[in-house]
Amino acid sequence: MFSGFHKTVITLVVMIIFYTTDFLLLSRYDRERRAEGSGRSWDFTVMVVIVAAFLVVQPALLPWLGLHTDAWWGGLLQVVGIFLLLGAFGLHWWARVHLRQFYAERVEIQPEHRLVTSGPYAYMRHPTFTSFFTLAIGLVLVNPSLPTLMAAIYTFWDFSRAARQEEELLAENLPGYADYIARTPRFLPRPRKCPRDN
Repeated sequence: MFSGFHKTVITLVVMIIFYTTDFLLLSRYDRERRAEGSGRSWDFTVMVVIVAAFLVVQPALLPWLGLHTDAWWGGLLQVVGIFLLLGAFGLHWWARVHLRQFYAERVEIQPEHRLVTSGPYAYMRHPTFTSFFTLAIGLVLVNPSLPTLMAAIYTFWDFSRAARQEEELLAENLPGYADYIARTPRFLPRPRKCPRDN
């Protein structure tokens, strides 16, 4: 199993990659926004940075808040966590590139807002939220601790709530969104049925 130092390094790398990507995508697509201001919500960003800083230092400075085992399955779970983190990065990038200027860290309708059904949005309504869920699960598996568990619980609660609010707002204001809700799952794609050989 990874040591406290290794967990700190992995968590730091995850946070740097995630927030660098987030910053670059917001900077790139904010220029296309018709709404006033950035898609960034600074109070949300400050809160996330504080939580991320605590998650980074916890394994090295407060290891007693986490679980440790030398059993083979502990290392296996951490490797699975790393693969989930990589998947979360890929899904997040894919979703944000398709959402472009319509991404915002708050629930909003923008001028000339349109329904996005390309890329991962063809399979699920909230792939960016799914990427956050996957990131949270990956961090819990890499560093099974009380802080990562609490952060994961908060992530699931907050983004599930935001998804409901966003769906209500978009269904009322965006033509075609109610039909999109009816045919597209919220967070996970539906398994496709394989055609049977006759």
